[in-house]
Amino acid sequence: MNLTPQESSLIAESHIEALTRMDEKSLKELQGRLRQAREKNFNLLRRQGAARVEAEGARGAAQPANERRSEKVEVFDEALARVGERLDAVSDAD
Repeated sequence: MNLTPQESSLIAESHIEALTRMDEKSLKELQGRLRQAREKNFNLLRRQGAARVEAEGARGAAQPANERRSEKVEVFDEALARVGERLDAVSDAD
């Protein structure tokens, strides 16, 4: 995976052990930052994919070059899911 140091740090904040130490406000703030990073990567994935399709002339030929970006989006999706579950649990406890 080719995460930047900032992205790796952000993902690390979403691990279960870290989430259990956060209050609702911190969880919501982390969720916002994760969403922003996911959207950035998703938008880049779409733009780069469209540009590659144009250059390659076919979606199939363009796909491999975009796989790393797609993996990043998946990692952020998984992190968002963990934060969302923890946020639900914290909200239910209140």
